[in-house]
Amino acid sequence: MRAWRGTIGLIAAVWTPVLTFAGHGFMTAFGNIEWLPEPGRTPDSPWYQLDTWQEEGQLLLARAPEEKIRLCLTFAREKLAELEATVASHKLNAAEQAGQRYRAYIERAWQILRGELVDKEPSVELIANALLEHQYILSILYTDLPVGARAAVPPVITVAREYYTEVADLLPPKKKGALFFKEEEVRWSVHMATRVDENGAGEGEDSSQ
Repeated sequence: MRAWRGTIGLIAAVWTPVLTFAGHGFMTAFGNIEWLPEPGRTPDSPWYQLDTWQEEGQLLLARAPEEKIRLCLTFAREKLAELEATVASHKLNAAEQAGQRYRAYIERAWQILRGELVDKEPSVELIANALLEHQYILSILYTDLPVGARAAVPPVITVAREYYTEVADLLPPKKKGALFFKEEEVRWSVHMATRVDENGAGEGEDSSQ
């Protein structure tokens, strides 16, 4: 274990320029991460379908595959914001719908990547980084969410992880290696977040319980 820590320390020393310090005092590869947007309407709203139609309209008007992928990733982030909001409000059915919509947009971006793009590498890198960020954000949010409702979150993390594995396989070795620290931090952050459920309630439990 000490030898492994020493190896990680040596690697971190070499790569310190690409790392920043997070609020918890540890170095993080996600120092410049863009957080989730405001959720807006959530799936429990009677007007939610209007947002869905609007998103579909934007995708229909987008001509370039690269633009469609960016829109899919933008909408996927919005679904994560909806997921957070509905879990926080114990709206489990709505949270599940937000998770399903997230999967749909990531799947759509993946299909566009595989079928419509000629120069795939820029979009591969864009999607790979987005999927790592999605996992990281959800892991940071996890312990602040209510214990009774946050079970809706790990399946969405799993979706992001599984698609990341597929997308990252398309990266050149050098680009894939550049994501090493992000991959490791995501793995550690998800493990530390979800282990609270193995050990008991956690920080997100309602004070009334």
